[in-house]
Amino acid sequence: MSTPIAHRDVAASALSRSKTRISVIAVTRSTVGRWFARSRQRRALREIAERNDFHLLKDIGVSQEEALREAEKAFWRL
Repeated sequence: MSTPIAHRDVAASALSRSKTRISVIAVTRSTVGRWFARSRQRRALREIAERNDFHLLKDIGVSQEEALREAEKAFWRL
């Protein structure tokens, strides 16, 4: 016995919505992960700048002022 076309359409639609939800969750998870990483990096940069570790700042190619300016940015900003 074959499946009615209407049943197939409903099943395909449900599968499509399920894939869309998974995609939205994956994108959201990835974005939040980037935000956490950026927050940690900026916190570390602030610590380096506040310690006046000029050798390390020179190694990464930024001045103390640039490091502090970058560290002040909100985690969601590039």
